[in-house]
Amino acid sequence: MPLKYKVHQLGGKKLKKGRLLIVLGVLGLLGVFGFLVNNVRQEKEFKNQERITKKSQTNHHQQHHSVKKQETAVATIDRNQQLDQLLQKVGFNGTALIVKNQQIVLRKGYGTANQAQQTANTSQTLFPIASTEKALIATSILQLDQQHRLSVNDPINKYLPGFPNGSQIKLRNFLTHTSGIVGRAEDNQNKSLDQMIAEIEHNGIHRPLGSWQYEDSNYTVLVKVLEKVTHESFKKYLMQHIFKPAGIETVGYVNQNFSGLKNASIGYLKQNNQLTAVTIPNFSQLYGVSDMYMSVTSMYQFDWALKNKKLLDAAHLQLMFTPGSSSHYGMGFYNDPGLIVNRGYVAGWVISNGLTHDGQDYILLFSNVKDKQLSLGKLNSEILQILRK
Repeated sequence: MPLKYKVHQLGGKKLKKGRLLIVLGVLGLLGVFGFLVNNVRQEKEFKNQERITKKSQTNHHQQHHSVKKQETAVATIDRNQQLDQLLQKVGFNGTALIVKNQQIVLRKGYGTANQAQQTANTSQTLFPIASTEKALIATSILQLDQQHRLSVNDPINKYLPGFPNGSQIKLRNFLTHTSGIVGRAEDNQNKSLDQMIAEIEHNGIHRPLGSWQYEDSNYTVLVKVLEKVTHESFKKYLMQHIFKPAGIETVGYVNQNFSGLKNASIGYLKQNNQLTAVTIPNFSQLYGVSDMYMSVTSMYQFDWALKNKKLLDAAHLQLMFTPGSSSHYGMGFYNDPGLIVNRGYVAGWVISNGLTHDGQDYILLFSNVKDKQLSLGKLNSEILQILRK
């Protein structure tokens, strides 16, 4: 019996020890499980916090971007209002088209197109573009140079054998108004191109070759050369090689019936705050140099196509804008510090057509009131200041 009892006691101790190990094992497993669960929970909380942080950063970025966008929009509205207020303040009468960063920011008519009919100027109003037409003739001559159909370094006697000093004067001299010719006086008689060329040849030379003097007759000669080389009228040439590539549709040629056209403006002279309608000249004598009409949008289409090399390659565009004398006049445009610009004056119409050197901004001012108190050149400078803010 003592032996059995002893054996039974030993078994009880082993049993208690086994239970203890089981309990410790279970506790260990629970601890490991708890540790794992806690890690998973912490990782989940970390990811949630990370998502919240990223979302907060994204929202902050979006809010910042939205604020910047709103600030830009407000600045744009403010700039456009300043432009509009400036044109009203100076009493501009006509149509203005202004471009900032190749986006039209203002295209609007001001004042009266036809005082008798109380017709307002609009973006569709038509204006004789006066001497700004010379830029289209210059473009045409440079296109022919680009195609090797002529050279701007050709002497004029190659095309007009009887021209005075014809072996020395080059086509580029006519383009830059440095030919030295006397030119011809314009009157109110009907004249053909050949009659005008005969007068120019007869009147001869009065200035040294290379000295600058603005003279319509320089471009009358170029129109004759253009028609002689192409065997077609300059009007037909422009239609195919300028207007179509540039997408220009609203364009035509001024005659005595211009005032009867839909959207035509009447030219006025302003004196003592009174507008007086002017008598339009005989446009047959301005053939190819000042006899075209356009809307302001059509002129912008020409400028854009020209600057974006749709009409001339880079080399000829640079040649066009390079001054040929101290006058800053290139070929059809003045190369001024702020703008590449051309201007035109005929009867009561005053035209200014300019673009910045980088081709990002454009200022077109078409006025049907000749007002000595209003300088479009000065107005261009004020508009540029607003655009550069």
